[in-house]
Amino acid sequence: MKPVHRSMHAALCLLLGVSVIAPAAAQPPPPPDASPPAASPAAPPATTAPAAPEDKPPELPPIPLHRLYLASLTIFRYNPLGFESQKRLVFQRRLMDSPSIVLHDTFVSGAASLKLNPAYLKIGPIVELQPLALLNVRVGYDFLYYFGSFGYLQSYPSAARPYSDAARKATERSAYSTSGHHVFIEPTLQAKVKSIALRSKLAIEYWNMGLRAGDRVFYDATLDTLVPNKGWVLANDSDLVYILDRLTFGVRFSGSWPLYRAEDYGVTGLPVGFGGNRHMRLGPVVAFSFTTREYTNFNKPTLLAIAGWYLDHPNREGALPYMLLGFSFSSDFLSAR
Repeated sequence: MKPVHRSMHAALCLLLGVSVIAPAAAQPPPPPDASPPAASPAAPPATTAPAAPEDKPPELPPIPLHRLYLASLTIFRYNPLGFESQKRLVFQRRLMDSPSIVLHDTFVSGAASLKLNPAYLKIGPIVELQPLALLNVRVGYDFLYYFGSFGYLQSYPSAARPYSDAARKATERSAYSTSGHHVFIEPTLQAKVKSIALRSKLAIEYWNMGLRAGDRVFYDATLDTLVPNKGWVLANDSDLVYILDRLTFGVRFSGSWPLYRAEDYGVTGLPVGFGGNRHMRLGPVVAFSFTTREYTNFNKPTLLAIAGWYLDHPNREGALPYMLLGFSFSSDFLSAR
């Protein structure tokens, strides 16, 4: 996980009601030719305790007014199996040039996104707004095209259909090429206290794929569930981590909840809403950045490792964990150092 900006520390302090007291003004020195008055012989000279050093608030790093950068993430995933390269070309504008720790790291951006793997591609625009250091909102659209390879895309007439790895392997010849649309809204809350950071992202996703006649759901490997066509899925990734210079480690919770309607089963009397094919997992996350430089031609090259044991899943509960390995970096093109 990319480390949360240092301004989160003070922003959370503000929410908790911790005030920041400005240091007192320094007293002017005496004139150069002034001499101290003579002390009375009957009384010892007065002594004054040395003044304690003043604590100054840390200076916030400058943020460029405009940024144009490429963000890259390449991942390999197991259980379910997958390999993907993600690229975003982002133009970002700082919202405020404010010394306030709550308003310092605020921006609006627009991006062109591409996700490519051996089974499909996703391409589309993303708009991102961070009005406060604690809150980020991302809205995006993907046009999807499945190649019909590696057993993807498979669709079914009912959300009650088994979709384990073995079940999909047995029917992989029924996979077909198709296209569709994916819209998502991702509000994220983030905060940092000293070296401890918390980040929670909710994804609200709408899917509309060109499925075969009579099919109502399809399998998506990223969500690892049967997605209701022309319907909604909720997903969450929440991280609690400790940041130690270039090393970040902690724990991640992930979950997916398809929102089925009665017609997604083809029959009535089965669970709707959050009832069916949900899953949750929990496990460690570790990231190591080879450098911490910002706004350069090669920002923060980072290795990422995530493992997660399934707390709830129709097909994957047991000893085998979810595992992900990734490598990320970004490259600035405007005023890169």
